This record gives sequence, structure tokens and C-alpha cells, in this order.
Amino acid sequence: MSSTKARRASTSNIARGMYAVPFQKLDATTQRQSVESILSWFSSQPSSVLDSISSFAPPSGQSGLHEWVRAVISLLTWALENNHEIPAPAVPEKGKPIATKVVAAARPPAPSDLVTPAEHAEPAEPKTLLKEPRVIVGEIPIALEEKPTTRIAYRILDVIQRYGQHLKSEDANQGPWLGRAKFSPNVEKYVEAGQPVEMILPSFPWKSINRVDKVTGALPDLGEELALARLNNLCEDIGKVYKHGASVTIATDGLVFNDVVMISDDDTWDYSVALMDMAAKKGFKAIKLVRAMELLGMTEKGEVLTKERYMELVGECRKLLAKQFLNPDKAVREMIEKDPDTLLTYRGFIRFLEADLKFSPIAKKATSGRNYRVMVKQVAMSMMERAESFTKLIQATCPNYVRLSIHPSSGQVKLSIPLIPQSTGAFPRSPWHCSIAVGLDGSYRTVHSKEVRETHSLIHRHGRPYFYREKSELFDWAEEEGKVEFEHLYGGGCVVSPVAAGVENRMLTQAGLEKLKQLAALQSPVIARGFSNRADGEIDA
Repeated sequence: MSSTKARRASTSNIARGMYAVPFQKLDATTQRQSVESILSWFSSQPSSVLDSISSFAPPSGQSGLHEWVRAVISLLTWALENNHEIPAPAVPEKGKPIATKVVAAARPPAPSDLVTPAEHAEPAEPKTLLKEPRVIVGEIPIALEEKPTTRIAYRILDVIQRYGQHLKSEDANQGPWLGRAKFSPNVEKYVEAGQPVEMILPSFPWKSINRVDKVTGALPDLGEELALARLNNLCEDIGKVYKHGASVTIATDGLVFNDVVMISDDDTWDYSVALMDMAAKKGFKAIKLVRAMELLGMTEKGEVLTKERYMELVGECRKLLAKQFLNPDKAVREMIEKDPDTLLTYRGFIRFLEADLKFSPIAKKATSGRNYRVMVKQVAMSMMERAESFTKLIQATCPNYVRLSIHPSSGQVKLSIPLIPQSTGAFPRSPWHCSIAVGLDGSYRTVHSKEVRETHSLIHRHGRPYFYREKSELFDWAEEEGKVEFEHLYGGGCVVSPVAAGVENRMLTQAGLEKLKQLAALQSPVIARGFSNRADGEIDA
């Protein structure tokens, strides 16, 4: 492709990207970034880019250019023809930047705004593009107003976006989170009202029924601990840019599915109680939990739900949820066929159910491997129908919440958040469908227990299996080296504490110190705490 054609194609792609999303629907800071990005691109091109602009045609099937595209073209034409905001294209001398001057006032351009030929002759330090952005519609510069609440909302969305991970869009012009514009007005409403930003995550149902080769047991373990820490950290990070902070409501969907996958109501209740007990003991004050019967209004406002009350309501709750929100099978199948995100969720259900139900009564009824797969797909479809009904319930009762998801997606209608990020970059397994394998380097992998039994030791906490840890002499101390416990931290690193009673038995031996130094070379921080002969603090490698 010739350089002229390449420039023309690139210009067309930029304009098409702006055309795809109506400019007035974007928040002001995103508008500014759009202007900055296109100005930055044009500032590095020769004068012939004007030919690219004039030859641009609207997307196929569209009539005419969007007003925003025309406005940008007008801005660029005005700038290039008059050398006001973009200098005459040239290759600068080594070490000298190309001179720029920015129109940054919310008023028509005054003579002082313009770069004269004399001024342009002396290179000056470039200024940040469009701190107070304007576009030119016709011959009239128009300010893009940005309220203080908009700027705060933008910073909040920046934080939320950093925690997301989405499938790459085929449209290269789309940003990293396609749903950002959708949730921007919601976030700004919280800011305008001076209220915490509310997020909601349907998740944390129960531990997988496959407790043979997938999970450590029926109750939350290190996986849930790390996941809750990440959600709480998200809220704390929002609190750093917005004084009213944020919260995440876990909409536990255990009762929505547990009867379908042969998990008891008792196990479902016990899991949710243990989960919130874990959050409370860890001081995760930004984490809340809500159940389907509460969303449906089956409980009194402020009522503290007991296990007895839960058991009374659970059957009726499923019936009411189905009556009010359940889609017919045909409608869900159409969604699977037409919506990529729904298809991804359905395939995910099939994938985890094949392992989940391996030792269940459902598997025992299967007459062959083929028959088992058919039964798994039937269960997956039933779960899809119920998942959709629960989604509708959340949409009806929490319409302004920022919707988070533990399922991979394009990000158009929710933020897919990996609860336990993986060093490989792959989207992790959910903590209730896996065990955690702690590496010698302090990393956390979401695995099935059968995958690491030979290479990792099963570690108990709180009287139950809690996680797997890589076998190493750095973790396994001889009796003369001291008896210690390793607490693995969110974000990596660990705290090492003595577990024996008595001052003499709580001393950090020289052999133990050498092991901790070796460990500190592999992960950080390694913190010694509670030893009688050493002050609490980080160990240097």
C-alpha cells in the first residue's frame, strides 16, 4: 500500500471510530482524549493528510458524516491551513521539538491565541493538548464544558477499568472497556449526590460439589479470601480519588442454582455465612451481601436473615423468581445464538459442569460418556435460564449499580473482573470452582486440586483444608529451625510467625533467618512477626 493510501486508510479508521459512538454521549474527558488522539496523529503526518480528510467516505450504508466527524475535520483543516494548533509538518532537528500552541480558552480565538509566522520560527516546548478543549463547527469554536463531577466520575471509572479484563474487540478503534460510556452517567449521579459508588457482582454461590479433585471442601478458603481482598481493594482505590468511596454488593446466586447441581440448601447457607464472616474478620468493610429473597422483597427492610428463616423462604423464592423473571427456553437459546457474551457464559457453564458433576448423582445416572455430556448440557441450559432471571432481578432492583461480572465478556454491558489475576494473563477460575496453589515466588494459581497434589502440600487453616503450597525446604522447617506459620498476602509476599508457646520457642534461629532471606529473594515482602528475639519487620534478601 502506498504511503498516501496508508494515511488515507488510517484517517478513515480514526473517523469511523468516532462515527461509531455518538460524540455527545461520551463524557467530557473522553471527548478530550478523542480530540487529543487525533491531533496527536495528525501532528506527525505531512501536509498531504488533508487529501486523506477530503477523500474520507462515511461507513457503508450511512448517509452523511456525523456532526462530530465534520467538527473534527473542520478543526484539523483550520489548524493545518493556519498553523494555529499544529505546526507545518517537518522533521525537527535532533533534540528540538516541533512548536505547538493550544487554543485553551472557552471563547472565540483572540489574536493572542494564534501562532504567528514569527512565533512559529522559534521552537517552543509543546504544551498539553486541549486542557479546555474546543471543536470548530463551521467557523465557530465551541467549548466542551466539563463539570467537576464529570472529572471525578472519570477518575472513578479509570480505577474501575484498571480492575477489568475483557476479550479484545474486533473494532480496533474501541477502547479497553466498551461499557465505560454506559456506566459513566450512573457514576456521575453518585458523585453529584455525594454518595458511595455502588457496584454489584452476582457471584459466590457455594463451593463446587466436586470436592474430590477440584476444591478443598465446602467452605470458603484462600481463594475467597484473595477474591474478597481484591474487591475491597477496588473500593479502597476508588476512595483515594473520591472521598465518599464505593462498595461492592455480592448478589449471592447460590439458591438460584444449587438444587440444579445437587448442592444442599444447608451447604449454600453455610458457605455464604462463612464468606461474610471472613470479610468481617479481614476488615473488608466495603463488601456487602444480598440474597435473592431480599431483592424480591420477601424479607422486611433491615431484617437479619437467620438460617431458619432462609430455609422457610428458599423454595418459594425460586418459584417467585421464575414466575416474575424466567425466560422461556426458546428465548434463552436465541440469546445464546445472537449474543457473544451469553454464548461465552453458556460454554463456561458446560466446561465447569463437566468437571463439577463428575462424582454427582447426575453422573451416576449417565449410561455413557455421550449421555453424560447431553445431561451436562441440559443442566447448563437450566442454569442459563435461571442466570438470566437473576440478571433481570438485579436490573430491576439495582438499575444504577455498576455491574461487575466474574465471567469473561466483551465488556459492553458489564465489567468482567478477574478475582484472582493470573501471571499468565489468562482469565482465572472462580475461587468456588478451584483450589489455590501458592508458588515459591508468592504467585497464586487457580487450579483443580488433582493438578497439584504431587507437587504441593495441602495447608490447613481454621481447622480445615485451605490451600496448596509448593513443596520446598524454605517452607518446611526442621524442628530445630523453629515451628512457624506462613500467612500469604493479597498482592504477594507473606508474614512469618512462630506458632510455639514460650519465649525460647518463639526465637528466630539463624538457620530460619537464612531460609527467610532466600525466600525474600523470590517474593516480596517477607515479614517476620512475633519472634521474641527480633523486631517485627521485613526481611532483606
